[in-house]
Amino acid sequence: MKEKSVLINVFLFIITLILIIFKVFFSLITRSIALQADAIDNVTDLVMIIASLVGVIFANKKPNERFPLGYYRLENIISLVISIFIFFTAFNIIQESSIDIFKFFTGTEKKIFVSSEVLIFLVISQITAIGIAIFLKIISKKEKSPILNSEAKEKFYDSFVSFTVLLGFIGAIFKLYLLDSIFALIIVVFMIKGGYDIFIYSTKTLLDAVIDFDKRNELYNLIESFPHVKNVLSLAVRGYGKYTFLEIEVLLKREMPLYQIKELKDKLSAKILDQYPNIFRVLIIAQHQEKTQEKVAVPLLNNDGVNSRISDHFGESPFFAFLLFEDKKLIKFEVYPNKFKNTEKRKGILIADWLSSEKIDALFLKNDLKKGPKLVFENSLIEVFLTRYEVINQLMKDISKED
Repeated sequence: MKEKSVLINVFLFIITLILIIFKVFFSLITRSIALQADAIDNVTDLVMIIASLVGVIFANKKPNERFPLGYYRLENIISLVISIFIFFTAFNIIQESSIDIFKFFTGTEKKIFVSSEVLIFLVISQITAIGIAIFLKIISKKEKSPILNSEAKEKFYDSFVSFTVLLGFIGAIFKLYLLDSIFALIIVVFMIKGGYDIFIYSTKTLLDAVIDFDKRNELYNLIESFPHVKNVLSLAVRGYGKYTFLEIEVLLKREMPLYQIKELKDKLSAKILDQYPNIFRVLIIAQHQEKTQEKVAVPLLNNDGVNSRISDHFGESPFFAFLLFEDKKLIKFEVYPNKFKNTEKRKGILIADWLSSEKIDALFLKNDLKKGPKLVFENSLIEVFLTRYEVINQLMKDISKED
C-alpha cells in the first residue's frame, strides 16, 4: 500500500505541477486574472500532495530522542509557508481584479486575448480534473482510504473552478471581458478558504493542539470494553499533516507481566485502527490498578465447594468454579454448571466464549487445550495455566501464597 500511495501522489504531483505551469504561462499571454487565480488555487492542491508524500515517505522512520513523534511536522512547516504565499497572491489578485472592474466602469476595459490553443488547454484541464477525481474516488473506495477520498473531493472542486475560467474565456469571445475579473474574485474566495484551512491546521499542529474527533464517545466505549482495561485516564487526538495520531492512557484492572501488556497494546491498537481507518497511529500508555483483583476459572468434576475435584477435561467438565481474589485473598467463590456440556458441535469454543464473557483473568486446567478454545483465550488475553492439583482447595492455597 505504501508503494501504491507514493506512485499515486507522485503522479498527482507531476500532473498538478504541469497544469500550474501551463496556467501561469497562458495567464501571462492572455492577461487573464481568473486563470492566474486558478493556477495559484492549484498550489493548495500541491500542498496536499506534498503533505501526503512526506507522510508516506516518513511513515516508517522510527521516532528518536530528537523527534519523539517522528518527522510528520515537516509537511506542516512547508504548508504554513505556502499558505502565507497564497494569502499574499490572493491580495494581489483582489487588488488587480478590483482595478480592472473599476476601469470597466470608467470606459477603459482590459481585454482578454483568446486563442484556440488556450481554449483547447482549458478543455483538457477540465477533463483531466474530472478524470483524476473519478480515479481517486474509485481507488479510495477500493483501498478504504479517507485521505484519497478527500483528495478526490478536492479534484471535483478543481473541475468546478476550471469550468468558471473556461466560461470567462467563452465570454471573452463575445467581448464580455468583465467576466474574467468577476470569476477571478470568486476563485479568490476559494483560494483564501483553502489557504486559511492550511494555515490554521498547520499552526495547530505545530503548537501541538488537540484536534476535534467526532466519534470520541464511541472510542471511549471501545477502549473501556477491551479485556483488562478498567477505564481511560486520558485521550488526546492530534494531527500531524493529514495524519491523525491517538494518544491514550489506560488503567488496567490488574497487574500484568510486561509481555502481556505489550500484547494488550498491540491488540487494542489493531482494533482501533480497524474500526477507525482515519487514525494513522495509536500510542498507548498503560498503568496498573493500585489494588489488584484477579478472577480465576477452574473446571470441576463435582460440586462439593472448596473440596471439589478439578476435572481432567475442559469441554466435558460438569461444573466451572469462579474464584475472585483481591490482593491474593479469596473474596468470592461461585460454582456454575457447564451449560454447554451436552452440546455436540464447537463445544470447546462456546465454553471459551462464555468464560471470556465472565471477564476472567486466568484459567487453570490439568491438560492443554485444543487450538480453537486456546485461540479464544489468547485473543481475550486470558492466561491459561496447567496445574498438578487434584482438589480446588489446594489450588486456592497456592494462588493465595504467590508473591
